Amino acid sequence: MLGVALLAGAHAVRVARRPPELAVVRARAEDVARVLAVTGRIEAERTVQVTPQFAGRLTEIVRREGDLVRTGDVLARMDDTSATSTVVQQRLALSSRRADLAQANRDLARTQRLEATGAVPATELEAAQLLATRATDDIARLAAMLESGRAQLTLSAPFDGTIVRRDGELGQVVGPTSAVFEIATVDASRVSAEVDERYIRALRPGLRAEIMPLGAEHAQPATVSYVAQAVDPQTGAATVRFAYATMPKAALVGMSVDVNVQVAFVPSAVTIPREAIAGDRATAYVLVVVGDRVERRAIEIEDWPAPSVVVRSGVKPGDLVVIDPTAAVVGAQVRTAVRDGL
Repeated sequence: MLGVALLAGAHAVRVARRPPELAVVRARAEDVARVLAVTGRIEAERTVQVTPQFAGRLTEIVRREGDLVRTGDVLARMDDTSATSTVVQQRLALSSRRADLAQANRDLARTQRLEATGAVPATELEAAQLLATRATDDIARLAAMLESGRAQLTLSAPFDGTIVRRDGELGQVVGPTSAVFEIATVDASRVSAEVDERYIRALRPGLRAEIMPLGAEHAQPATVSYVAQAVDPQTGAATVRFAYATMPKAALVGMSVDVNVQVAFVPSAVTIPREAIAGDRATAYVLVVVGDRVERRAIEIEDWPAPSVVVRSGVKPGDLVVIDPTAAVVGAQVRTAVRDGL
């Protein structure tokens, strides 16, 4: 009985002295596509708010949100007593002057025939020509005034685009400070994103990107079209714009999108999980297990927002890297439990 007790006690001592188990991962070599993921919004290259020249009541809404419009297309019509009265007077004046021109042309033709036969002096022909010229000039001036008066009673598209917003309602009184419509060049839409200053130098025009609206199933190809050369000191970010290769039909101005940009490709890069790294970028190190002992290794990394980090030096493929550097002591004897898939 005493021998059995002694053997049991010796086994307990051996178990108590067994080195602790430590979770590790094998550093591996793999091709790494460095991708920057940002969130942006679709914006139009050109956007204009359409406002009336004077105060009046909207009497007709001709176009709606989503409509494609051409330069000069009527968007809405207005009614204002004073403006309407002015247009009526301008129309009557133009009609009267056109009648005067017709008469002046008839008189000029008759005077030309008489002057050719010597029945009237040349001065009378000059006077008839002057009357016809003045009537022509007056018609051009009155026509321009009438067009200007009519423009005051209508809201028109300033350029080819799409109505992305309509705030005016039928019967509403609007004025020069009222934005009745907003028109944008949706066919030339682009995506704008704010990129952290730590990564802005990795971007340049021409880089390929993929844009996916939130909730969509398929990404749209795009390219980096613009990279700001200044960083906003308030946000620590710079503006980057992306241009669609083919404008998607379902794109809406202001819509949020996810953008992925492949900024570099590193073949056979040594990678380890980000959580295995201790210290900052300048003092980065990892703990590795060599044999059954924990060692500290200074490393040089390429810091990039991704779960795995590329290690330039200090670790080679196959090294057993401690996943949690706070869980081990340098020089300690340990057993390892390799975690795959990290």
